[in-house]
Amino acid sequence: MARQGLTHADIIGTAIEMIESEGLHSFSLRELAGRLHIKAASLYNHIRSSDELHTEIGYYAISELKKAQLAAIAGKERSEAIESLADAYYRFGKERPEIYKVILSLPMVKNDAIHSAGFDIVEPIMTAMAGYHLTREQMMHLQRVFRSIMHGFISQEEAGCFRQFPVDVVDSYRMAVRGFILLLENSEKEAQA
Repeated sequence: MARQGLTHADIIGTAIEMIESEGLHSFSLRELAGRLHIKAASLYNHIRSSDELHTEIGYYAISELKKAQLAAIAGKERSEAIESLADAYYRFGKERPEIYKVILSLPMVKNDAIHSAGFDIVEPIMTAMAGYHLTREQMMHLQRVFRSIMHGFISQEEAGCFRQFPVDVVDSYRMAVRGFILLLENSEKEAQA
């Protein structure tokens, strides 16, 4: 029997809180049920499956990243939009690392809806690049390059790969973003030639 007063939103919210505070790697349905003061089997009175729960947490994570990126680029164009988006992405990955890890785990989920929601991750990047006159194919390639730069810095820093050199990681990150802007400008010239 479902616990009186326990809502689907309560379950999702509690799961998100647990992931952010204790880490994605230690999250379990058993722990979630304990936090909600119900038996683990009783969770299935409120959710259909663990995949459904993971999918909803994924939607939340994607929407939070998208919201941060769109707010960062509002009213900005070209290099200013790219730099602002890169800063917002980096901050999100550093300030909300466990929710960021949820996003990275989504390609492993066998759910068509969550895969199509992945466009929400790309949309702010495409919007930021819209100020450049590029072909659709160039934009597809370049958004991959940009995502790789942003994610690469976050994951490499998280793994401790940047500790051996006494220079600021954020300065290196901004240098990479400026390099990407030069790539955008050169690609724009190619598209217009």
